[in-house]
Amino acid sequence: MTIGGEDLTITCADGFALSARVYRPEPSTDLGRTAIITAATGAKASYYWRYAMFLASHGFSAVVADYRGVGRSAPDGGLRGMSTRWHEWGTLDADAVIGWALDDGPDRTVVAVGHSFGGLAVCLAPHARAVSRLLMVGAQHAHWPDYARRARAQMVWRWHLVMPVISTLLGFFPGRRLGWMEDVPRGVALDWARGRRNFARTIGRDGDAIMARLAQLDFDVLAVAATDDPFATSTATDRLLDYLPHARNQRCSIAPDTVGSAEIGHLGLFHERFRDTLWPQSVAWLRGVECEAATRQGRGEKWGSG
Repeated sequence: MTIGGEDLTITCADGFALSARVYRPEPSTDLGRTAIITAATGAKASYYWRYAMFLASHGFSAVVADYRGVGRSAPDGGLRGMSTRWHEWGTLDADAVIGWALDDGPDRTVVAVGHSFGGLAVCLAPHARAVSRLLMVGAQHAHWPDYARRARAQMVWRWHLVMPVISTLLGFFPGRRLGWMEDVPRGVALDWARGRRNFARTIGRDGDAIMARLAQLDFDVLAVAATDDPFATSTATDRLLDYLPHARNQRCSIAPDTVGSAEIGHLGLFHERFRDTLWPQSVAWLRGVECEAATRQGRGEKWGSG
């Protein structure tokens, strides 16, 4: 078992310094694999520390960083004036974390766990081709027509009407004050709120070139989502996987009752209550064990029932 995490600073290509933490396995259990964990929008890296520790206890070095403008990577003077765009959390921040993992030791295999936008962030990174396996958890880029019908009206009001107005007025989105999520830079909030069907259009300049790079990625992908996740619907997952035509894509859905839970939702898969059910299956897949419940076409079977 690991004793504790090691705080570190990871410098991005543009010089921005990210606050990160790495958990390392005991030398006798080290698999020679480094797992990067990329967070959801508005989630702090600390939310994933227990899962990272779990990965380390199973032989992975696990690193997770706060995106620029979030948590410990937020500037001391506040977020007003930050020009950060949503895609830069991938092209700059996730890329720097992958680069750190590549430099962490000789001959190490790099795998990734991307939550929500973090699943796309890994793919946006220029170094993404160095990742061998990507576990996407509830991954999508919040195109509003993809939201679950039962929650769509409330989600559109919150994320596509209220959020852009407040962000424009204040110069950032005060998610913590509202109790909705962590504070995020204005550009991130507006990119989400005005997100286009094709993420290349959300990026704007250089979007086509960036998304063309994604289309060349050929790593293994398992896209996992809870059946009660209002963001990561089947349509939203399909949209994301369509950007990766050369990747070996698989999908898997998880019904809450198969893991003895009343709900999972968008954030729940990283909650410690799933330490004995879902977390071990994620470890197995990251180690190269194929998920029997996954499918390459269609919605997929329920993961966790075994």
